Amino acid sequence: MNQHQDTNSTTLQLKRTPRRWIRYVGTVAVLSMPAACGFCIPKTIHPLAIQHNTFCAQYLQQGQLTEAEARCKLAIEYAPKYAEPYNLLGMIEYARGKRDAAATYFKQALSFKNDFAEAHNNLGGLFLEDHHYDEACDEFKQACEIDPGYQVARRNYATCLMYNGEPRKAKDEYLKCVEVDPQACDCRMGLGVLALNDEDFSAAKSHFQKSTEICPQDPKGFFNLCIAFYRMSRCSDAVDACIGALALKPDYIEARQNLTASYECLALQDQSLKEFEDQLRRDPGNPDTHFKLGTMFEDKGLFDRALTEYHNTIKLNPKHLLSYYRAARVLDRQLRAQETVQMCQQFVDLIRDTKYDQQKSWCVTRVKELQFQQ
Repeated sequence: MNQHQDTNSTTLQLKRTPRRWIRYVGTVAVLSMPAACGFCIPKTIHPLAIQHNTFCAQYLQQGQLTEAEARCKLAIEYAPKYAEPYNLLGMIEYARGKRDAAATYFKQALSFKNDFAEAHNNLGGLFLEDHHYDEACDEFKQACEIDPGYQVARRNYATCLMYNGEPRKAKDEYLKCVEVDPQACDCRMGLGVLALNDEDFSAAKSHFQKSTEICPQDPKGFFNLCIAFYRMSRCSDAVDACIGALALKPDYIEARQNLTASYECLALQDQSLKEFEDQLRRDPGNPDTHFKLGTMFEDKGLFDRALTEYHNTIKLNPKHLLSYYRAARVLDRQLRAQETVQMCQQFVDLIRDTKYDQQKSWCVTRVKELQFQQ
């Protein structure tokens, strides 16, 4: 399995040694730069400077960088020592990929307003991206001391401590983050990463499961959950979690690689699945392979696993007729009448070949029976 390093996209190969994971399992987007507060300013600031700064922030949020820059510079003309527009200009330059210019603006902002939490956080983000962890942690810590309720800075501080080899302090900060906001997915994922590093896979699984419940559209939660299940030797659950990540992000290469590793793990637990190992390594996104695996699970009475594979087949190939039919049969077995009807109706709507008349007949009859029972 090829190893891949990407601290920004939460990627990890399943075969990494556990102690190295802390560098590679992603938990947060470290450089989250909120718009500066246009109201938290001294009364001595010229009103037009405040107005232009507000427009600058709005344009920046809309991605209109040129317009935002013009407004920020107008704000500075009215108030040359007004820190907020310098911070926003730093964010504009960062968005343009000009990191040195961004850092200069953040430092200028802090020279005019040393207790500027957002500027400390943003400067810390640049240090963190450059792996200058001591400087980054110091900036994030100052942001938290200035504004203890600043969740973005708290999250970034915890992540920085984790990267800097201070897991206990990182855990304390993540726990504070979750205490303030129980819905903070990134902080829960951070706790999961720390648990993985301690080889407490049950705790890691719990944290990652919670993050997928709170933020079901974030593929990182499912990806990390796949890793936790894999480390617990719960291979079929690892497969499901990686498929969940791919359903949200089909080009998630690391999730595809870990899906293959999970299938290999599953094959070792059940020799009858061994034949799929090579196929999945070559092409983990092949709908026919998923369908065949679904039929094997169904034959073994593992109906939830079978249904997952049939649904995955349909996602990869919406015209895979037999997946609808086999899924309908499994759903009917599970007494899920409404879903059985829906799957049968999709199957019948797609049929263009008489060779499926027998399956069609079952679906038509079963739909009538279920609708009558309602």
